[in-house]
Amino acid sequence: MYIFAEYLLIENAIINYIILYVAKSITRTKTTRLRMLLAAIVGSIYTLVFFFPSLQFMTKFSIKFCLSILIIILAFNPNRLNLFLKQISAFYVVSFIFAGASIGIYFISNNTPNSIFKLNIKGFPVKYLILGIVVATILIKNILKYYFVKVNKENYLTKVTVALNQKKAYFTALIDTGNSLKEPITKTPVIIAEFEALDYILPSNVIEMYMNNRDKDLEHMGKIMDEVKDKMVLRLIPYKSIGNTNGMIIGFKPDYVVISFKDGRKEINKDIIVGIYNEKLSTDHQYNGLLHPEILGQGEQI
Repeated sequence: MYIFAEYLLIENAIINYIILYVAKSITRTKTTRLRMLLAAIVGSIYTLVFFFPSLQFMTKFSIKFCLSILIIILAFNPNRLNLFLKQISAFYVVSFIFAGASIGIYFISNNTPNSIFKLNIKGFPVKYLILGIVVATILIKNILKYYFVKVNKENYLTKVTVALNQKKAYFTALIDTGNSLKEPITKTPVIIAEFEALDYILPSNVIEMYMNNRDKDLEHMGKIMDEVKDKMVLRLIPYKSIGNTNGMIIGFKPDYVVISFKDGRKEINKDIIVGIYNEKLSTDHQYNGLLHPEILGQGEQI
């Protein structure tokens, strides 16, 4: 009996630690391994209550909930109520996912149709618990990766208006910290936008050039640049990208650009060029422009 209790304590401490670690990752809480280990051991010791009939009153929901509060305080030491609520919610969600995955794998792995109803939690096979934790961890990791990528991307998206010859084009741009593209002569930062997002403000012969995929024909580009010089000044901008070490796009100087932020808008009417890109910039269609980070420090608030 002593060996079983020791085994049970170690098993529960490991599971509790994993749950706390995943909850920490979800809430992005800064803590130490020692704090989480201490909290995991405290939660593990609680399981011994089930071996003492005189302590059965401690199996009530109110006591269990108070224990979970103690575990969160020991593991994360939250200093704000909203942070504590996030942490304890993540703790319970991860616990339920682990339990659900373990029971689900047990059910799938057993051929008996009503095996789920015959499940004895006290004698639950450890191998299914381990498999459940592994599967649940993989699922949570991938879900979190997708969620954080999506949230971070949305935080860097902004609305952009480009004006040229009394016409305006509107599109969504990603503030791309890796975008260092500048016009080579003046060193002016470049906003990259998809052709389809700009076609409304472009002259017809420029639109025709892009529609016919002749934007890489240097001789034809030179001809078009000469034809539209009274309407817009076009620039050839070399760039480098993965799979294309010597690319070239056409850029133009707009009358002005308006960038919309959560706390207002900013207008830029000088030292800016818009590059026309004849392919898709985003596979999920969340944005159709790339914003040079230096542009954020330019212009005036409106």
